[in-house]
Amino acid sequence: MSSAILMQQQAGRRYAEEQINGLSPIELLVRVYDVGIASCDRQDRDRLSRTLVELISALNFEHRDVAVGLFRLYSYCLREAKKGRFETVKPILVELRDSWSAAAKASIPSVPSVQ
Repeated sequence: MSSAILMQQQAGRRYAEEQINGLSPIELLVRVYDVGIASCDRQDRDRLSRTLVELISALNFEHRDVAVGLFRLYSYCLREAKKGRFETVKPILVELRDSWSAAAKASIPSVPSVQ
């Protein structure tokens, strides 16, 4: 591989890291859902399973009611993913992604308009 290609790949990785480092926790969560949804589309059982495990590991059980509910949902999705039932998992991830995305947009303060 030429040095120009290696430099281009390194620049691409740095750019991706900078993009991720600048995201809020909710935006990062939405990106994880995007990976899970794309894994369903590709029928990539391994990547989908890793994504669901990551979602489970990110749960904050200080907020028990929400965390337990999500844990059960993610665990169900993980079992379904291991069976290759992507059509069952994808709509769940899409719904969760859309909900978190709406929450992220709602939490961004609006800029007052100048009249």
